[in-house]
Formats: sequence, structure tokens, C-alpha cells
Amino acid sequence: MIRYTIISGSIRQNRNSHRVSLHLMERLNSEPNSKAELIDLAEANLPVMTDLWDKHPQHTEAFTKLANTLKNSDAFIWVSPEYNGSYTPALKNFIDHFPKQAFYRKPIGVVSVSTGALGGIRGAMNMQELALAVQGYALPQLLLVPEVTTKFDTAGSITDEAFNKQLNLFVTELIWISEAVKNKS
Repeated sequence: MIRYTIISGSIRQNRNSHRVSLHLMERLNSEPNSKAELIDLAEANLPVMTDLWDKHPQHTEAFTKLANTLKNSDAFIWVSPEYNGSYTPALKNFIDHFPKQAFYRKPIGVVSVSTGALGGIRGAMNMQELALAVQGYALPQLLLVPEVTTKFDTAGSITDEAFNKQLNLFVTELIWISEAVKNKS
């Protein structure tokens, strides 16, 4: 069984990227030998990072639960809208709360979302660099979601069937690398 954790990286109200996070969780949970769970940063309500989770002055049971989820995950998907050519500060804040060991030698797929036509490629490239910086295995296959409101409804259901081709490629590649890494460990 491969355990995936999807990190929904936007904390804005009426966020569009969360639609994609919901869809990916449902999609991975429908795959054999896959179990996906979602960390919604809007619900996590993390303070600004001043120290690692276990030394943070506001250390809580919630921090411990998040740390255990990361520790027990075999692979990750980071989902973020593109903010000024990068990913969200909330995603960076979350990742910085935990030591690199949480992501060490684990596949990390990146998904960038935008309401515009380009799908946030600069944000995706920055997330891949971050994945490498925390010593994860950045999935070469990006999932760029341009014009997200025409592709997914608010519940995460796909509304543009033609977009399934990109989704299928991303999920197939993520599953392949996740199984390869887990079987090697």
C-alpha cells in the first residue's frame, strides 16, 4: 500500500486550488494499493514558523499529528496556486515547520493552479526546487492546471473531460515512482 499525502497549499477564502486537491485525493483513493489523505492548510492554521514543530512555542497535539502524517507518508503531492511567480507562503511555512527527514527520499509531485492560461508553471518550477531542497524526489511530470474554474467544480469533480489526459499522465507517473521508491527501500 502506498500512502500519499496531498497538501492543499492555499488558505484563501474561495480558493480554486483546493478543488484540484479534492479531486486528486478521490482519484488516488480509487487506485489499487493507494491510500490518500489531505492536509488542508486552511484548516491546519499553523503559526508563522519560528522553530521546528517539536520545539515551537505553540507546540500542540495538532503539530504532532501532522508530523506523524508526514512521517508515515510514502509520497506527497503539493498543490498551490501561483502567487507572483511562486507558490503560497502558507505552503512554505508548513514545509519549514518540519525537518527535511519528513520528505527525505520520498516522491513529491507538484501541482500548480491558475485561473489564467499558463497554469502557474513558474510556481510549479519553484515547488520542484523546494522538493529537491528538502531532499525529496521531485516528480519530473508537472501537473499544471490553467483556467481551473473551467476544469473542476467546487467539490473537486472534473468538468473538462479533455483535461483527464494530463491528470492520468501525472497520476500514472506519481504511482510509478512511488512504487519504485517504496520497493527499493
